[in-house]
Amino acid sequence: MSKKKQDSILQPPYSFNVAWENLLDDKNFIKVFLSDVLEAYVVNQRWYGGKASKLKYIELREYFRIQQKGEVYYGLLLEVNFEEAFYQHYFLPIAFVTDENFAEKERILPLSINGQAGFIIDAINLEAFRKLVFERIVNAEPNDTTRVRYHKSLGFHDTVYESSRFMGLEQSNTSVIINDKSVIKFFRRIYADKNPDFEMSQFLSERKGYKNTPAYQGSISIMDADNVNVTIALMQELVPNQGDAWDFMLKELHKIFSNLEYKGINVHQLPKTELFERLNIRDVPPEIIDWAGLNIFIKLQVLAQRTAEMHIALGSEFEDTAFTPTHFNGDYEVWLKNRLLYQFQNRLNTVENNLHRL
Repeated sequence: MSKKKQDSILQPPYSFNVAWENLLDDKNFIKVFLSDVLEAYVVNQRWYGGKASKLKYIELREYFRIQQKGEVYYGLLLEVNFEEAFYQHYFLPIAFVTDENFAEKERILPLSINGQAGFIIDAINLEAFRKLVFERIVNAEPNDTTRVRYHKSLGFHDTVYESSRFMGLEQSNTSVIINDKSVIKFFRRIYADKNPDFEMSQFLSERKGYKNTPAYQGSISIMDADNVNVTIALMQELVPNQGDAWDFMLKELHKIFSNLEYKGINVHQLPKTELFERLNIRDVPPEIIDWAGLNIFIKLQVLAQRTAEMHIALGSEFEDTAFTPTHFNGDYEVWLKNRLLYQFQNRLNTVENNLHRL
């Protein structure tokens, strides 16, 4: 693939005399897809993280099939290159549909393949694709060594697909609820290694038996051209919730400080407590309990316990080097300094490139 943005050699309406199963091998299609179509589509997606930078060109790094029997979809690994001399990688699964009712959302390209008119769309919008992915995970072979690798947790026993729906608005991923019991998270922004969400989820569930995070149920990964295992999807237990902890605590704190006026409390008359010192819940002064309520202290106690339990589980590993505790030393200090300098320079470049928009 050329490193430069391609000029299209075809004009719409696009027509290709090749089967869908071989479309990605057609050089004319690739030129049209990358130069005329994909750039305009990608930059408008919520999961695209390069909006603050100037896109230079998109390259198809590699592709692979996500298939079952005669049903075939493509997974694309895209390299988005920027004028600022850095790049990002994204995962985009695509499908070809001939029925307009299946192509109401996320149309990428109208075209004709072997005389059959249709559309290329983001495959995640197609229920048939979501069903196939779920079935490939639940029927995964142990120790899969193929290029596209499906994995199922030994503790997951649901085997029949019933329904699926999108979880809601997300920025960097796309999550689908399956059977109202599981969540498949498709990673859009990808990295050249196992995804940390996947590693943490599998490790806590299968190695440590930790029960206070959503249970790991399965995953999909691809061995790329450099023989690196790249995670593209993670399936976990669906745990009902009422929002995230940050929003919850903000609302709780708002109620607490509203009590100052509601109960006519003079903060200067509240008992003094030592900052950053351990205090048993039974030793919290009754005036503070009356102001804030006992419930918030009980929830904080549980939050602290769960956090400690998770860190104990993570810190107790001595075999898997990815989770073995590492001591702070001179090498890490140099790495950390360089990493912080890189992040600072990257953000400085972003500001400089957007001064005209401020």
